[in-house]
Amino acid sequence: MNRRTSGTLDEPAIKAAGSRILDNNSGVLHKGWRIETRKAPISKDAELDAYKAHLDGAKNVPEQLFGDSFLRLSHEASGVCLEFTALDALHTWRKDDRPPVRVGAAQDWLKARQKDVEASGAVSFEYDWTYTTSYKGTLRTDSNGDASVSGRKAEWVSSSEQMDRSLLMARDPILYFDEVPLYESELDDNGASQLGVKVRVMPECCFVLLRFWLRVDRVLVRLYETRFLADFRAGPGQPHVTREVRCCEGTFESLHAAGAPPDGPAYKDADSTSTALQAAAPIGVTEFHTEKLLLSGSAVL
Repeated sequence: MNRRTSGTLDEPAIKAAGSRILDNNSGVLHKGWRIETRKAPISKDAELDAYKAHLDGAKNVPEQLFGDSFLRLSHEASGVCLEFTALDALHTWRKDDRPPVRVGAAQDWLKARQKDVEASGAVSFEYDWTYTTSYKGTLRTDSNGDASVSGRKAEWVSSSEQMDRSLLMARDPILYFDEVPLYESELDDNGASQLGVKVRVMPECCFVLLRFWLRVDRVLVRLYETRFLADFRAGPGQPHVTREVRCCEGTFESLHAAGAPPDGPAYKDADSTSTALQAAAPIGVTEFHTEKLLLSGSAVL
């Protein structure tokens, strides 16, 4: 699969903002933040075997896994780093340990043969083959990897303050944009599963959308979205970041009964699924909350 190796840069706007482009056009250094992406090829078989070992001997991983790809946002003054990688997301998948989803054909088969299966004492070895992950990004520091700098600790805390969407609606130039796929699977022709992250850097803010999308044909759909907004207006001394989490899922039957389209073209990808789920909201919304990045020794940023 052919992928772009670098994002989209607006060189005149970056220069006018007093910022600079990183080596190999991999991102920008802007308002005290180093924002960079890497889009590597699909991991080879030997690399996949190594990932399985790192994942406590997982039986399988997504067939299209971009193990060397990432999005990284590093705040230079505090050392705080937000990073998004496939391996971290799959570690979360393993910890989530969700029950497996039954495809339509399997549900029909099991229903017709339930008594025979029970009588035979058959043992079923099951795992979440959809690779559903509740991963919301990795918070760490470049210095020691434990989200602490000089005795201070960085963490996400609940907040009633909503994301300032006026920053995103401003008609400012987009200094840098990129979209990084982390993993994808066709689920043995039973649907599709994808995890990817997008980044948009503007003069006064940086916006990140981390999105997991799942469609199991005839059964259900999931869309887990985590949005990040770094507000640069406070200056480069402290990171000012809001995180908004929204998770939606449901069977096609229940969502259609609530006003969403039936299983079909309306769920062909993450963007169309997002639009379709809006028709049923709040039905199907399983999680929604906002958090702010807190650095110990200071107020909520």
